[in-house]
Amino acid sequence: MKITQEQEDILARFTCQRLTSDPTNKEKIKEFSSAKGAPLVAYLQNKAWQEDSDGSTAYYVIKNPDGLILLFFSLKCGALFDPLDESELRSRIASFNELLAAMQVADGAENGEGKAEALELIESLRSGLNITFDQFRRGIKMRVKHDTQMLEAADADRAQERNEKIVRVGKTYPGVELVHFCSNDNAKDYWRGFSFCHPMGEVLFWYYIAPIIFDIQILVGCQYVFLFAADASPDGNLVNYYEVALKFLQPDNVGTNKPRYDFCCEFMCQTVNDLRMNKHSYFEYFNPDTDEDII
Repeated sequence: MKITQEQEDILARFTCQRLTSDPTNKEKIKEFSSAKGAPLVAYLQNKAWQEDSDGSTAYYVIKNPDGLILLFFSLKCGALFDPLDESELRSRIASFNELLAAMQVADGAENGEGKAEALELIESLRSGLNITFDQFRRGIKMRVKHDTQMLEAADADRAQERNEKIVRVGKTYPGVELVHFCSNDNAKDYWRGFSFCHPMGEVLFWYYIAPIIFDIQILVGCQYVFLFAADASPDGNLVNYYEVALKFLQPDNVGTNKPRYDFCCEFMCQTVNDLRMNKHSYFEYFNPDTDEDII
């Protein structure tokens, strides 16, 4: 059952604001507490004000009508990318050229053990593709051409670009990083008074944080939201929380730069378009269906 108007009215009474937009927040964050997120709290109380002031990271606090901070989070720009492994490209080109040589043997006029082996190899690779021998060969040649051009382009760029610290990748994807995300233990009893069937951090993420990311996408190109989960638990509780409650995933087809601060943390992401659909679904099925049998 979708979120009720009464529940929406409760959430709408809260305030989401930049940390330094209200001078009183400098004192309020001193009362922020989180047993599980002690390093995050230390960062909030010691470094967040300066970083929010200079614009390097945008810090936000979500407060109730009495000014109690329920949660803080921070955002900053980032990028994801398709890795470009040049050694893998060279290895793949060599393998494809060997395959093309085998195809030439298989297509030759002379019969023999070599031709039989070549035909067997090609048919094992072509099996299930529903394409002809010539179509398969053209596809391999196109892939060799593409990979060769990629390597040549990388070499040409390396010769022209004077900055040796440039990292060459296949493709980049604009994104925004959820750098910090932490609920205030001192607000948990207050939250329980509303009898919501979801934890405070989860609800506030979907109600307040997701829309900010949508607004970012309106101003600049933004395809992904990502984070680094600092999960020290043996059973991966935090990663599981981000995956189940906030719908972040751990893909292996994209990467990003991981700073020293996030070493030993798990990279997770989702597309902003998926975030939008997930937000709609979250509030559409916010409450248990009263028609369902409770076992």
